Amino acid sequence: ESGEHIDSTPFLCHRFRESLSAYMLFNDEDDGWRVTWITIGDDSNENEGIYSTSSSFANSPNTIRPVRTDIVCQSDGASVRGIWEECLSDPETGRRRGAESSPAARDSGPDVAYEAYLRVDALLSDIISRRQSSLFKKSPYQNPSFIPDFFYNLISASSLRVVLVVAFSNKEKMMRSAETVPSALGIFVEVNLFDQSYDELKWVQHPSCNDASSMKQWCNSLALNWRMKECGVGVFCLDGREIGPRTKQWVGGTHERNADEDSEDDFDVDLWRDYVERRNAADGKGVVAAPKDVSMSNLYPHCDVISNRAVHNAIPVRRMASRNSPIELIYG
Repeated sequence: ESGEHIDSTPFLCHRFRESLSAYMLFNDEDDGWRVTWITIGDDSNENEGIYSTSSSFANSPNTIRPVRTDIVCQSDGASVRGIWEECLSDPETGRRRGAESSPAARDSGPDVAYEAYLRVDALLSDIISRRQSSLFKKSPYQNPSFIPDFFYNLISASSLRVVLVVAFSNKEKMMRSAETVPSALGIFVEVNLFDQSYDELKWVQHPSCNDASSMKQWCNSLALNWRMKECGVGVFCLDGREIGPRTKQWVGGTHERNADEDSEDDFDVDLWRDYVERRNAADGKGVVAAPKDVSMSNLYPHCDVISNRAVHNAIPVRRMASRNSPIELIYG
């Protein structure tokens, strides 16, 4: 539930309603995500459920307190009501029916409990502003209104903490510097959605990403590499000493077939050890194909896998079904 700021800190809310069944939905808004908390079942009623204060989140902030207060912004209630429309349908025929015809179905269905915006542009602006005296001397980043071209990817979300990667162009600094500088920079960040504090997890650089296409591809690779290491899939199911320095930045292909037939192979030590040995023996001469694509369900085991293939191919998506829930998203 929303509330006034506490001790001048831009907290997202005062208290939380616990729910037995809930989803976090991240919708890309081009400069960040609209984050929607959706509860399912009777405990979503605002007059029921278990409430807890926000003090536990306030006592565990991340290291960096941002200067900006608009990195995480609450969505106003009118906006939420205008975007989300409740639509009930008959479970047998699929035909739409009025809300008044089945109050029981309405009580057991999804409910938009809360919504906020995570603004990556504001986050990047705060990071660059803090780093002016170290990383960005003699650069146009000293202008507070200047934001370089950037791309971003969500890596993981747990409770109110989100890990993401941002890749941004450094060509403006290249144009103004006589020194050799990287063409693009990337940073992994953990953000606390509750109080907007964040941690810089890792900085990386790329020598030759000089256009939007290559920078976007690099950003995607950074996110996948980080997540594959976290989950220990593919070559990362092996001991670090077996992988070797050449394979630490490995990014395997993925599939979204929403099936578990080959799931165990993503963690098969013998299968991936043979691949790494053949790859090292080739010593960069020729392409050594990976034994398989990694299943997205192993990278995100607690998420419902929805294929992006239709989106990439510009095919209209009418219905998105969840793997482990009867809930479906239908675009009518």
